[in-house]
Amino acid sequence: MNILYFKKNEKEKWNNFVAKNSQDGGLLQSWEWGDFQKALGKKIFRFGIKDKNDKILMLCLSIKDKIALKKYTVDIYRGPIIKFSLIDNRGIQFLNLLSILLAELKNIAQKENAIMARIDFGIITNEKFLDQIRILKNSGIRRSYRDIQPRSTLIINLQKDEEKILKEMKQKHRYNIRLAKKRGVKIKLVNGNNLLEDFNEFWKLLKHTSKRDKFAIHKKDYYWKMLIQSNLDIKLYLAIYKSKIIAGAMIGCLGNTCVYMHGASDNIYRNVMAPYLLQWAAIKDAKNNGFQFYDLGGVKSEKEKSNSQNLWEGITRFKIGFAPNEKITEFLGLWDIPISRFQYSIYKFIRKIIKFINNMI
Repeated sequence: MNILYFKKNEKEKWNNFVAKNSQDGGLLQSWEWGDFQKALGKKIFRFGIKDKNDKILMLCLSIKDKIALKKYTVDIYRGPIIKFSLIDNRGIQFLNLLSILLAELKNIAQKENAIMARIDFGIITNEKFLDQIRILKNSGIRRSYRDIQPRSTLIINLQKDEEKILKEMKQKHRYNIRLAKKRGVKIKLVNGNNLLEDFNEFWKLLKHTSKRDKFAIHKKDYYWKMLIQSNLDIKLYLAIYKSKIIAGAMIGCLGNTCVYMHGASDNIYRNVMAPYLLQWAAIKDAKNNGFQFYDLGGVKSEKEKSNSQNLWEGITRFKIGFAPNEKITEFLGLWDIPISRFQYSIYKFIRKIIKFINNMI
């Protein structure tokens, strides 16, 4: 097995492999997501592993990112993408695959003066796969103190009839969708007309929601570039009531899956239930446009037990109500590979202090 780096003209080959082998739709490992990260000024690396017959066994998009103390990491989000037939394989070939991946990731991180590399495995929780990771712990890989991407998500199967999807929702959700319509909430899919104006209103809502619900957000430029300056298929939906934008959602689509990525809502008009109608509009559009799955995004993890998970209670109830019969999808989460053990130890110590302070607030 050998390392290969992908060239600019190999986008189709890359995306085809992602589409066939990813377990979450592959948006964060797509060629387009790499271009988006470059537009943000980040350095990216597209590499993979091939067998002796030049067939791809694994590929991953890794991103150099800045963290606290002006230090850097090299990160793989929801990756690597591994050939499906190898994921449950307990043989030496699979161990070699992981070993080569770790070695190359360490090599990149060392060249980029990063204190660690991180892998947010895009693999659904799998005890066989965890056994492989445990074997490799002598290589330095260890479970991170927290996840960056949501560890758990809820995915709706859109291959059912629209009426069946609606019928399987919780009765309260169906009622709130009808209520929002009755009270005059309108859903708008943002396009070229008034794009900047609509986006600015969404940004105001996002800042408000972040402060209210105590979660971190990116800078404004991040969302704007995601929407207009990348090749990503990102849709911005807005809920309008009495000529005022009161809720919004950014939906990313790739392959056969649409993903609810970012959302915001106003406190003032909560009684009109706009977020319910907003999600239902996005779900219907995804189905009508031929997508097979709708990923509602992060929900409370059934594996991870922490104080921060308590903040997920409300949003989890909201999302599960759209598909209470669907099983929550749980991923393996984030793993660290220390490069500078001294700096990594300092980083972990500071993060523990920050976590302690946040828990005291």
